[in-house]
Amino acid sequence: MRVIASLAALPRLLALTLCLFGAQSLASYASVPDGTVLLSSDNTNRYLVAGGARFFIPSTQWSLYSGANLVVMSQSAIDAITQIPQDGTLLREHGYAAIYVVVGGTIWWIPSPTELDHWDDWKTINNVPRQWETAFQDYSVQVLVRERTGTQVYVWIAGAKFAITNASDLAYYGGEPNVKTVPLGTLASYTSEPFCGVSLRERSSSTVYYLGYHAYAPTTLRKYAALWAADGVVPDGALASFPVTTGEPACIW
Repeated sequence: MRVIASLAALPRLLALTLCLFGAQSLASYASVPDGTVLLSSDNTNRYLVAGGARFFIPSTQWSLYSGANLVVMSQSAIDAITQIPQDGTLLREHGYAAIYVVVGGTIWWIPSPTELDHWDDWKTINNVPRQWETAFQDYSVQVLVRERTGTQVYVWIAGAKFAITNASDLAYYGGEPNVKTVPLGTLASYTSEPFCGVSLRERSSSTVYYLGYHAYAPTTLRKYAALWAADGVVPDGALASFPVTTGEPACIW
């Protein structure tokens, strides 16, 4: 059973603010420099600090950071550090070439060396442990974005982009001041089909839809009227292309 988010009881403005920006504005960043490895005094856990955030290091990867400065902290103190780096942080998984920049609480691929020139911070790229993407798999993270040098604004949530086509929608999501700039070309890898398992509603509707698949049609994303709170809000009409199903769909069979 899903738990209805406590945001439902908060004023609409606060709920929308947290929806758009997540918990990053309330985050506690590490007080040690990036590249430091935190060692828990309560167990054997180790974490890399990058962009002020903590990244868990599996024991099989400890050797990758053997030369890093080690700081011992209690597990509770480590847990209080955010898992979402500060905007502008550059990340690359150990052993891979792809570089990402953190913007709006999520990660955006930098598609070319030319584009990287507009995002680097003295070429400081944080090489993070493998399986690092887990911290960014939060369906409630919703952000207004526009590609650098672009004009089209989108609201992004759960791996999907929804075009903002009128001033009313833009104002609803906070207006131009809330639009974040992302790398040129990075939005090409996204469509208007979100990840399976997200719950969304259109902004002028109270109906929340859970999006998923049926085993008999595993390639067609369908919407199912849900009885729980939405992970996010999309522009009116954004969910029209998804067929309605009366049987609750799933993501795993």
